[in-house]
Amino acid sequence: MPRRTAASANMIERIGQAIAVADGADFQADQVRYRRLAAAALQPLLHPTEAMIDAAHEAVWFDAFWAINSRADFKKAVKAMIAFTLQQSDP
Repeated sequence: MPRRTAASANMIERIGQAIAVADGADFQADQVRYRRLAAAALQPLLHPTEAMIDAAHEAVWFDAFWAINSRADFKKAVKAMIAFTLQQSDP
């Protein structure tokens, strides 16, 4: 099992807090539970579906002349991928 880094711990923490907010609960009151739910929410991403791959492809190729040449470009691509996925999931 990979070692947990500060960055991964921060991601788990942020996702756990978002889950608590969506649940109308207090993250601080049950941190272990919300961290566990955050880790569970990330598990499916280890095996992306065709829709997930399509979303990533759409995010990266929204401009055929744009390339990921820096951390800032990668950050834009990730944000675009997540925004595209959330947009597709809206009822």
